[in-house]
Amino acid sequence: METLAKRAIKFISPNIHELAQIAQALHYPGPIPTKAMSEYGTVNELLADVRPLGLFVSGTIDHVLVTLGHYGVAVFRRTSPTVPFFDVAHQYQPVPDGSVPQGRYYPGRKHAEIVNVSGAGDSFTSGFIAAALAGRSEPVCVNVALEAAGCALQARGAVADQYFNRTHPCWVNEQGVPFRPLDQ
Repeated sequence: METLAKRAIKFISPNIHELAQIAQALHYPGPIPTKAMSEYGTVNELLADVRPLGLFVSGTIDHVLVTLGHYGVAVFRRTSPTVPFFDVAHQYQPVPDGSVPQGRYYPGRKHAEIVNVSGAGDSFTSGFIAAALAGRSEPVCVNVALEAAGCALQARGAVADQYFNRTHPCWVNEQGVPFRPLDQ
């Protein structure tokens, strides 16, 4: 199954519970966390459970984007954050053989008012994919994704009436969103 997954699946965006199930299916040798998201007192406590699972799964699946609710997102992949996922011709950039999994944590954004959480995860993924297909770096992809999720959180329905265009600051800031390495 690991060989098939490695060939066929390039991106996943699970939450911690879905990540745990995927890790278990890939025969993760360690303990599988069972806490509900509401049971995590701090982001560091949550990341302590996410990190080993994300690093393990990213050994099989190239890009693992773990959504962490209001805490943000953890990205695990076997390349540096500056390496784009796709080139400008929209061709997938394969992960080099023998590369080591890395993890990065991107904090969530504070929102004064959350109208609706339905669709935020889908909007996050759509924003990430749009930026990735445009050849942007990982921090910029996460920046666009967090902005898209924020638009969904402010919408009355599951889909925001308006997102943004490529002149929006989340696209043009080459630094993207700051992150904290998780692979140490």
